[in-house]
Amino acid sequence: MRESSKAALGGIVSALAIVIMLSTYISPLLVYTAPPFAGLLLLLIVNELGYKWSVGTYVSISLLSIFLIADKESAVFFTMFFGYFPILSVFFENRIKNKILRYIIKLKIFDISCFLSIMICIYVFGISYDDLTQDGLIFTIAFILLMNVLFVVYDILVVRLQQLYLIKFKKRFRKLFNIKN
Repeated sequence: MRESSKAALGGIVSALAIVIMLSTYISPLLVYTAPPFAGLLLLLIVNELGYKWSVGTYVSISLLSIFLIADKESAVFFTMFFGYFPILSVFFENRIKNKILRYIIKLKIFDISCFLSIMICIYVFGISYDDLTQDGLIFTIAFILLMNVLFVVYDILVVRLQQLYLIKFKKRFRKLFNIKN
């Protein structure tokens, strides 16, 4: 694939991800659901173009979402975790064979990212702690525990979509866009 085609594919995926992130204007519930779905688009880039291009696409989506999306909480969640996690997941799946160790590492990265996201929302973007948590520390702890459960579900989704793409859609995608190995 030529460099211009790679850049075009990265741009298309970036645009689609920004459209998904803009859906946070529709409903407050989408603040927490749009970033994971936007991140799933990076599976296509990491599988077709490799890690270098997927990181570049992630950076472009992150910067655009921080500057264009009015809901900064959603942009921070994408930038601090859901944007790079599909890339990291593919990397871990290919490199770490011990499944338990892989889950522990992914979970710890998620917990650190969740904590940093909350701190960035509070101290950088000025979202008041009460607005973020409604009921203070107890809600924050319950929120992080619930997010850990949802993370496990999201991780299973990412791994399964990765497998589905490799088994069913990669050949079709390459044939559609005349990509040769």
